[in-house]
Amino acid sequence: MKPLKTKIFTYFTLNINPPNELQINQWLAANPGIEIVDMLQSESMTTRNGEIERNLSITIVYRESEQAQS
Repeated sequence: MKPLKTKIFTYFTLNINPPNELQINQWLAANPGIEIVDMLQSESMTTRNGEIERNLSITIVYRESEQAQS
């Protein structure tokens, strides 16, 4: 069995719609031979200079498939 690995996507923005979805989809397309074991999301907001800043992290825990290594 292959070891678990993680990929972390982090985005800090004043815009409420960050491009995490595009980044994650591109990474998944480039890594078709993985088995996703778990996905975690952490999100927080803070005010800076009178504006709301959004901090979003998405962690993908995955394992490379046995076939991908052959």
